[in-house]
Amino acid sequence: MEDVNIQGKGVQSTKFKLFKNDSHKMTGFASIDRPYEKDANFFEKHPVIPNLSIYNAVLAMSLPYRKENAINCYDLTVTYNELLEDAKALSKGLKELGVKKGDVVTCLIPNFYQGVVTFFAANRIGAVVSFLNSRAEMDEVKYYLNLFESKVFLSYDKSKEYNDEIIKDTKVENIISLNNEDLNKHGFNLETNETIGNSNIVSYRDMKLVGDFYKQWINVFHGKKNDALILFTSGTTGLPKSVLLTNENFIASGTYLKNSANIPVTHGEKCLVSVPFCYPYGFATSTLMSLLCGREAILAPNVSADNINYFLSKMPNIVFGSPALLELVRRNTKENQDLSSIHTFVSGGDFLSVQNAESGIEFFKKHGADVTMCNGSGNAETSANSTTTYGLPIKPETVGRPLVGTDAIILDKDTLKEVKYGETGILCVRGKHIFKGYYKRPDLTDKVWIKYNGKTYFNTETLGRLDEDGYFTLTGRQSRFYIKSDLNKVYCDKVQNIINKVEGVRNCAVVKMPDEKELYVGKAYVVLKDGMPKDEVTEEYIRKSLEGSQLLGEDGESVQLKPFEIPASFEFVDQLPRTKADKIDYMTLEKMAEESIKQNTGKVKVLKNN
Repeated sequence: MEDVNIQGKGVQSTKFKLFKNDSHKMTGFASIDRPYEKDANFFEKHPVIPNLSIYNAVLAMSLPYRKENAINCYDLTVTYNELLEDAKALSKGLKELGVKKGDVVTCLIPNFYQGVVTFFAANRIGAVVSFLNSRAEMDEVKYYLNLFESKVFLSYDKSKEYNDEIIKDTKVENIISLNNEDLNKHGFNLETNETIGNSNIVSYRDMKLVGDFYKQWINVFHGKKNDALILFTSGTTGLPKSVLLTNENFIASGTYLKNSANIPVTHGEKCLVSVPFCYPYGFATSTLMSLLCGREAILAPNVSADNINYFLSKMPNIVFGSPALLELVRRNTKENQDLSSIHTFVSGGDFLSVQNAESGIEFFKKHGADVTMCNGSGNAETSANSTTTYGLPIKPETVGRPLVGTDAIILDKDTLKEVKYGETGILCVRGKHIFKGYYKRPDLTDKVWIKYNGKTYFNTETLGRLDEDGYFTLTGRQSRFYIKSDLNKVYCDKVQNIINKVEGVRNCAVVKMPDEKELYVGKAYVVLKDGMPKDEVTEEYIRKSLEGSQLLGEDGESVQLKPFEIPASFEFVDQLPRTKADKIDYMTLEKMAEESIKQNTGKVKVLKNN
């Protein structure tokens, strides 16, 4: 066994054991050895998922700490008891508006407290909630309202004309309108409002009064198989897919995470939530998992350079972010700002490279914080959790281990046969956290299942490899490749991961670019570290690093790109464009690459901050 020390104070113990398994005890196949479970007990490997709704699960678990803070949003702080009472009052209002079990209540709001209340209120009565991106255009909103056949729609700060058009072009019968002046107000109006019942647009603050009209018994005992939430894949082309998740998916995900990292109920700790609710990393991982663990969720609606210091001043202990958020913090934190409360930075959506993580640790040290930097991975379809690093010995080149209690396997992307440790293939997982299906798209749902040795797995479309300690190294996505005219295939994520290892490179993204001779070539958009000149000399330095030097890979082996894998063009940028899901916007970068050909610009160009 090898002793491994953990940086930071975000885990319960400072020393863990990495088991170096003897070869004669290992078969070489993860499906048999299950190395990610080697230090777990029987009950952790075979957890019992209670037959509860998420509302009732939090209701039961929070009993010892009901007076502790659950949500912090702007100037509003709410305890667990107040959250549950608000959800109870709102659920009666939803019933009075005609919401039934299985109905979808659609929300178009940023990360506000009222969105959390709406989810718990709907979950209490067996209804489903979907969060749309708060910046979605009208046509996209109408599309999803009609897809979900929502009769009740929660919107934020919209005009009468906007709401009238929604009612006209969808099946929405009632709009709950959240006004800007009500964001920091707790609870609901208690005085009679004569306008209630005279309009199909009702203020959020009047919903308790609406609920007072409902006199029937409410069934709040909904099981784990009940539908709970519709969230979205990030999507690189077209509309994101609507992912339907159940109570069981989230409770199982929370159980697996707890057993994987031995996470105790830690009320009093604060978690910063910056990713929009419409994506699983925002609502499922950052918010629901925080509440299931008894923590306080600091909601950061529409985080930006102008407000990031405000949210950091709330003294979070855990930051759920991404490389982009780390860069935002790094660029905009005041020199004397105290960040000593932060002990863990979890990156999701995009991989936090080793160099980026190391520079992040040094940055936080300068601001009084001893921070553990770690990566996780997951799909919307896996309730945002496929692997976790939190609470485990850190292998910085990896995204941690698959969750204890689940099955994980690496299959060859061409033959779909299991590969051995260290060999690259598709990560496929199974467990009770796997989604129910794409909403009203059984055709798409059928395509994501892979049967192997009598078991059905979800194809994450994530390429990588497992090692004998159960850690997963992510090397790319199946869909991110291009084929050159000589039929050589280039995986963009592999190339950009290696470029990220070059000294002086902070982050980069590689996309395909049309080429008259080669059909496609690669183009790299590179963010340099401070002090690195954005010129032809730096480009030549990066090329030489890729062509001549042997770069150390994840397991210490030498890695060198093949000549045809090296991008034909480099462009230095101050930042990489991001999607609404806070992931690198590869579609925009591909359009930029095509435009650069039309404009016949040079290979080296600097994109300034907007």
